[in-house]
Amino acid sequence: MKFKIVDMKMDKCKYYRCLMIAICFIVSIDVVTSQSAFFKPSDLVKTGIYYYPEQWEKNQWERDIRNIKSMGFEFIHIAEFAWAMLEPEEGKYDFRWLDEVVSLAQKHGLQVIMCTPTAAPPVWLTQKYPEVLLVKEDGIQAKHGGRQHNSWSSKKYRELSEKIITALATHYGNHPSIYGWQIDNEPSHAGFVDYGQAVKTNFQRWLSKKYGKIDSLNYAWGNSFWSQLYTSFDQINLPSAKTNVAQVNPHSLLDFQRFNADECADYVAFQAEILHIHVSKAQWVTTNFMEFHTKVNPWLNDKDLDFISYTMYPVGGGYTNIGGLGEEGFRIGMPSRIAFANDFFRFKKQQTAVMEMQPGQVNWGFYNPQTYPGIIRAWLWSAYVGGCNLICSYRYRQPLFGGEQYHYGMVGTDGVTPNVGGREYSTFIKEVKQLRESLSIHS
Repeated sequence: MKFKIVDMKMDKCKYYRCLMIAICFIVSIDVVTSQSAFFKPSDLVKTGIYYYPEQWEKNQWERDIRNIKSMGFEFIHIAEFAWAMLEPEEGKYDFRWLDEVVSLAQKHGLQVIMCTPTAAPPVWLTQKYPEVLLVKEDGIQAKHGGRQHNSWSSKKYRELSEKIITALATHYGNHPSIYGWQIDNEPSHAGFVDYGQAVKTNFQRWLSKKYGKIDSLNYAWGNSFWSQLYTSFDQINLPSAKTNVAQVNPHSLLDFQRFNADECADYVAFQAEILHIHVSKAQWVTTNFMEFHTKVNPWLNDKDLDFISYTMYPVGGGYTNIGGLGEEGFRIGMPSRIAFANDFFRFKKQQTAVMEMQPGQVNWGFYNPQTYPGIIRAWLWSAYVGGCNLICSYRYRQPLFGGEQYHYGMVGTDGVTPNVGGREYSTFIKEVKQLRESLSIHS
């Protein structure tokens, strides 16, 4: 592979892309000699795509999977929101449609990331067991119709989750096309905090374990002021600015934040334990934490996951980024966010993956600008050079209706015409293959 000297006066984005590719070639020489339990060094990085067969007519599945392969993608990511289709009635599982999709992927030489579907419970579950629903800080209980509205602290939700996860893991745990497993989806309650009764009980138990004696808690929290002294742990409420007339005791709030991080970690560990029991040791287990949600701590799951992955949307329409590079920064975002995420999520394990990399325009920002030409490809190279073993993007097809219908995919609403993301991902994949060939020749 040859690289030309570039003109420093050229378009900044073009210069950035060229520089990144040159750096990646140099870095790759060291990468191929590194060891990984799940990733072949000679692959450098594998690239895949989210696919939702449940959204499309069955007669389109093979066409889509064939096109995914022809665009260069190496795996598909499926099922994280499909609980209602996998278990249409309590205790009655239907994996036939998913079997067909996995078989089509195998036929066309694609691997599969299988997901636990717990981020989106079916309506029969939330209506029959309303205690599984998250309660917001204002006391209003979440209703069915979105996602991530379940409570991590609910015993009933964990019981039902264990059943569907066990069924999935038993069914696919030794399938040769299953590349690995993703737990839930972006565990963080989308930035909300759960204030349900089960949370209160668990928080009191957490405090009792931490402090041992109520007098120790009273001293640590400074409860002698404002008559906040407690005589037992079961008197303690969840700290909330919406229910307190004056300010919340900052020490109680800090402990509640630490508790919530522990509660999320325990929920992820609970699922990981089930998967590790039932799936092949060749299949890895991860989950994709949000890069900017601070109410959880990914590294509490260091021992539970084979590696930790993350979600990355550099151009979030004013929601996840302010400014960027130059006059068109709102279309470029801050590339340093990718570098930071690579270092943060790779820490200790020395391997990471970006499980959701932006494919183009999003639909959830305050405004949703088009990405700057070439910047998606630059993000991909940034992820690779920062040590990502795997890059996946949400999603293959832009939907015609339903949630996130204005969020771009690799192809447009006709299901076949590549969008800007599809073109730039295909270019990146071709360049990675060139690197593989070049390094193979020189090794």
